[in-house]
Amino acid sequence: MKYNKLERMSSLIEWILLFALLATPLMTLTDTWSHLLGGNDSLHDELVKALGHDGDKVFNGVPLKTQEDQALGTLLTQPAPVLSDYPLTFGTRLLATLIMLLPDLVFMLILWQLHQLFRGYRHAMLFTFGQIRRYRWLGLLLCASFVAEIITMPLVDIALTMQGPELHGTISIGSSDFRLLLAGLIVSALALVMREAKQLADEQQLTV
Repeated sequence: MKYNKLERMSSLIEWILLFALLATPLMTLTDTWSHLLGGNDSLHDELVKALGHDGDKVFNGVPLKTQEDQALGTLLTQPAPVLSDYPLTFGTRLLATLIMLLPDLVFMLILWQLHQLFRGYRHAMLFTFGQIRRYRWLGLLLCASFVAEIITMPLVDIALTMQGPELHGTISIGSSDFRLLLAGLIVSALALVMREAKQLADEQQLTV
């Protein structure tokens, strides 16, 4: 009875993980190329942010600042890069999209390991070295996700500004990123403990 319940639950989670696995890259592609269908141009917004124009008011590419505001800003700060010097060509957009898929790739690998883990549970493989190995992979992939989240946006900014006179890119680390690293280290440690416990259990069975 308990096994049937575990089998049904594992099967349901398998399908959910498989759906998430397929939907993850589609969501990123839809977000980055939605401007072709009249949606928001997220890559253009990211370029504006990378160039330091995120605080400017712009309508259809035309700045809405007055001449007095622009003159005062020139006196107080160095002139910001000109947006028209950084064209968003198809190649630039494609490269930025591929870079943005990097965290998705790591996340998809995590989903796949979880899918295989629950597939094993569905077949009553609860405490095997294969399952423990998947926990170890999950820990490593969570740590890799920490690295991917940190480097992705700076690499995207560099790709978007490659056509201009200067490269721009800033690394930003938040507390949520460190949560990924901490989770990865904890899962890796748990996998090590589970492996040692499995080895001890097997040795005790051989000595009985």
